[in-house]
Amino acid sequence: MNTEDSSILFPALEQTFMAVVLVNENDEILFFNDAAEKLWGYEKQEVMGQNLNILIPRNLKPAHASYVHHNRQGGKSRVSGMNRELQLERKDGTFIWASFSLSKINVNGLIYYMASVRDVTQDVNRREENRLLLLAVNNTNRAVIVLDESRKILQINRAFTHMFGYAPDTAVNQYFPDILIDSLHKNKSQDHIVSQLGRDHSFHEDMLATSSNGKKIWTRLSVNSVTEDDVPKPSRNLVVVLTDITEERNIRELERDVLAAITSRLVFNEIGDYICRRIEHIAPGVFVSACRIINNKLYIWGAPGFSEEYYNQWNGITIGEGVASCGTCAARGEPVIVKNINTDPLWSGLTSLLPPEIQSCWSYPVLNRDGDVIGTFAFYFSTPDIPHSFLLKIIDTSVRLCALAIEREQGQQEIDRLIRFDRLTGLPNRQYLVHYLDNCLAESSPKSLLVFFLHINEFRKVNESLGYPAGDQVILTLANRLQEAGDRHNFVCRLSGAQFVVVASGCGTDKASPLVALLLKTLMAEMTVAGHTFTLLACIGISHSPAKNAETLLHCAENAMESARRNNENYQYYDPELNRAARKRVELRQAFRRALRAGELRLEYQPQICSESGEIYGFEALARWHDPDVGNISPAVFIPVAEETGDIEYMGNWAMREVCRQLSQWRAENVVVPAVSVNLSARSFSNPMLPQYIAALLTEYNLPGDALTVEITESAMMALTDEMPDRLQAIRKLGVGVSVDDFGTGFSSLSRLAYLPVTEVKIDKSFIDQFTHDRRVNALVEAVVHIGHNLDMVVVAEGVESISQRNSLKHMGCPVIQGYLFSGALPADTVTDWIRSFREKMEQQGLLN
Repeated sequence: MNTEDSSILFPALEQTFMAVVLVNENDEILFFNDAAEKLWGYEKQEVMGQNLNILIPRNLKPAHASYVHHNRQGGKSRVSGMNRELQLERKDGTFIWASFSLSKINVNGLIYYMASVRDVTQDVNRREENRLLLLAVNNTNRAVIVLDESRKILQINRAFTHMFGYAPDTAVNQYFPDILIDSLHKNKSQDHIVSQLGRDHSFHEDMLATSSNGKKIWTRLSVNSVTEDDVPKPSRNLVVVLTDITEERNIRELERDVLAAITSRLVFNEIGDYICRRIEHIAPGVFVSACRIINNKLYIWGAPGFSEEYYNQWNGITIGEGVASCGTCAARGEPVIVKNINTDPLWSGLTSLLPPEIQSCWSYPVLNRDGDVIGTFAFYFSTPDIPHSFLLKIIDTSVRLCALAIEREQGQQEIDRLIRFDRLTGLPNRQYLVHYLDNCLAESSPKSLLVFFLHINEFRKVNESLGYPAGDQVILTLANRLQEAGDRHNFVCRLSGAQFVVVASGCGTDKASPLVALLLKTLMAEMTVAGHTFTLLACIGISHSPAKNAETLLHCAENAMESARRNNENYQYYDPELNRAARKRVELRQAFRRALRAGELRLEYQPQICSESGEIYGFEALARWHDPDVGNISPAVFIPVAEETGDIEYMGNWAMREVCRQLSQWRAENVVVPAVSVNLSARSFSNPMLPQYIAALLTEYNLPGDALTVEITESAMMALTDEMPDRLQAIRKLGVGVSVDDFGTGFSSLSRLAYLPVTEVKIDKSFIDQFTHDRRVNALVEAVVHIGHNLDMVVVAEGVESISQRNSLKHMGCPVIQGYLFSGALPADTVTDWIRSFREKMEQQGLLN
């Protein structure tokens, strides 16, 4: 390159901001501008005329000479026009990233190479930071999305796609609330989140999101506002991190619901079943069983997914090493994990006790506070499996809850034993006796009862002559003899002193004579106490059912005993004549039958109101009877009469027909009555033709199934026979609702409630009267509301009479309210006017949503 060429080129290159290096055909540096000095850290005089190798990083120097030679000998430059990023080594030994652009220059047949170099270290570092950040974001298990200022999605990570099923091309540019919140089921919490998104600030909330396939996922949102320094505030983006907390929430709700069940009026045996059902609901595919250990034997406490045969085979099996998973677990006091029951020796000879599809089992001990094994809790699977985190969390929670429930029951049993049993003999006391008799009398088909009131004459003389310890020994001897005498099913009770009661169930009066003879022989048999041999004298009073209640039976038997004692007789029967009340009842039965067939009964309709919206949910049809001579007769009087006479089924059919006729009339008149519920008896549900009868009524009056709801009381539900659930299923297939009335007043069976096609549960007025001022009743009501919600049932509170009751129920989430707060039962011809005035009133008060 001649002087003239360089005098023009070099000043121009000296002024460029890029480092420029020019080398000749011998790789000698001919030009090195100021920017190059700054970039490499060498001064010009240090590199001018030097071989290019001085600028090559030491790790590349060994190969550089051959690389240059290879390119120069190739006939054409292989590097000319190259533009790439490389690491550059400065004079001080530090490395920076630089962008190289290489040009080939031909001057008078001589070949020169010019390198234009720019420091891109910051760019490379920024790209690496972004790469690592994107790598981290895409490999986290939390969904991450970036929103623009209008809250549309700019970017999503892989976890978002995995969690919600939306690919980037589907999600990007979508409005964030629209893609994750189901507009048809939006709740207040979701509305709050949407409003928060518009306020341009960081916040944290839990939200129920909906995936692309409609699956509901509980998520915890962490929302942060981000912006670059030179971007105005209104243009801020939001980074939203979503954590799937469905499992955490499911476990929290499981704990809440089970605690509510434990503290409710549920029978203890139903709580185990309920715990298992709740777990099977949140962990599909798992079969759950819970067992109690009593006297070193396993007893099934809950196993809803297994057959009755499973119960029969496992109940009472002795725990021990090699007794399957649960028996071994109970014996060891530690978890037993069986991955494959077909090959594990613990199940040798026992696999036939399980359904054939069961392949693996995990069993965990339930320990009390002292560390004693009081039960087992087991998961069964249809595939060989080992524990994983979510199920382990469920097990940990469930084992604690089972321990709490069992210990609570044991404590209650001990209290009951102290309250209900005689301390000296261990026999039931008077309180337990009354409870037993009341239960016998309350059965749907009560058995006849014989009550024997036993008294030892002049027992006081035994205490006075032999002392109280001897008297106690006499009582113990009599107690043992009475338990061994006669039928082992007889109920033996000690009242006080030397008085006992024996109840024989299922015995008519013809059995009384041989029984009383046996009892007298038992009481008056010779005995030896404190070295003295003697016989006792006794008298017995006998009464028999039917009777109004336990106290009546006992009172009658005691009166008969006192009469026998006064008359120096061994026994006496109580057999009163038919009294005036009995005659009046016979007359009432006759009058009711006449009224039913003469059409004197009518229906009135009590409204049911949605607690949130104030809209009408429906009406309950209530039977009324006005006798021309007596006047109004309470349903509490004539409904039992209808059950006694067998007319209750006829009355139910009449009520359903009348309701359907009235609904059809209202619809023809454009009166909006969403649905009407009708009370039916257990007798109605025992009729196999009930579904066909309802279907015929719906067809006759051109009504949809959801216009009608049939109600059954809780006690009647408990009396349903095995074929009746199929009958209820057939009714539900018509679209007709099924409601459980007076829920909580009987001996609740949650397992039955869970598998029957029940759509509605009604909380009895007796609870509503107390729940605002009684903390325990309040907890029970709230538990029923939560249980109904979790079983997808509408909960209706009956007997609501005050604003405070309404507000409390609304706060609990009870969806429907019924009672005098809104209206009593209305004649059919006043319903239209009432609906109009009610809506006007609610609109004026701003209560209609």
